[in-house]
Amino acid sequence: MSHGDHHHLADSLFGDRESSNRDSEIGAVRARSKERRTFDVSLKTVITFLLLLLLGFGIMHYISAYIQLKEVREEVMALKRQMSMVVPLAHATPNFALESQGARVLHDLSSETYFPQENVKTLWDRICYWLYLSKAPRRAIQGHSLLHPGQCWAFSGDRGHLVISLSHPVSITHVTIGHIAKSQSPHGDITSAPKEFSVYGMKNIDEEEIKLGTLVYDQQGTPYQTFELPVSTIKNADKGVFRYVKLEIESNWGNTDYTCLYSFRVHGELPA
Repeated sequence: MSHGDHHHLADSLFGDRESSNRDSEIGAVRARSKERRTFDVSLKTVITFLLLLLLGFGIMHYISAYIQLKEVREEVMALKRQMSMVVPLAHATPNFALESQGARVLHDLSSETYFPQENVKTLWDRICYWLYLSKAPRRAIQGHSLLHPGQCWAFSGDRGHLVISLSHPVSITHVTIGHIAKSQSPHGDITSAPKEFSVYGMKNIDEEEIKLGTLVYDQQGTPYQTFELPVSTIKNADKGVFRYVKLEIESNWGNTDYTCLYSFRVHGELPA
C-alpha cells in the first residue's frame, strides 16, 4: 500500500470518527432538549396543580367565611330579638297613655267588656261583674312591663274600640300594642290577639276623629310591638297635637268569641 493510500485511509477513519462524534453530540442535544421539554411540561403541570389547589383553598375559605358571617348575622338577629323582649322600645320612650301619669279610659265611648252572662247568677256575681267591668279596660293603660295570661281587657267578637284621654296633649309618632306570646298561652296559640287596627287622634272629644294609620300586630312577633305612624299623616293633621286617642281594633287572629288587649301605649313629643 502506497503512502497516498495510507493517507487516504487515515482521513477516512478520522472523518468517520468525527461524524460519529457529531451524531453523538446531536443526539445528546436532542436528549437534553427532550428532557427540558419534559421538565417544562412537568413544571407547568405542578404549577397548574398548585394554582388550582390555591384556588380551591381560596374558594373553600370564602365559603367558610361566608357561612361564618351568616351564622354571626343570625346570632346578632337572635340577640336583637332577645334584647327587644327584655327591653322593648315601648319601655324606652315616654308613654302618654299611662294611667299613673294621668291618662284615663273613657268607658262610655269604648266597647263593652266581654263577660259571659252565664257566669252572672247571684247578687255576688253581679257585684263582681260590675267591679270587673269598671276595672278591665284600665288594664290596657296601666303600663305593666310583664304580661300574664288573663290580665287583659277583653271585648266581644273581633271588632272593638278603646278611647283614651291622654296624660298630655302630644304629637303622636308611635303606638305600642302588647299581648302575651304564644309560648305563654296555655293552648299554645293567641287567636284572641288583635290583628289589624287603626289609630285616630282627636283634639277635643266632640271633634271629628283624624285617622293616623292602619297597622297589623304580628302574632309571631314579640309581645310588645311598637309601630311608627306615617309621618305625612301626622304633618298634615294640623301639626298632629292630640289630647284624645281612639284605638279601633278591626280584626283578631281567629277567635270569634272575644279579643284581648293587654297593653296600649302612645308615644310622641310634647308640643314646643
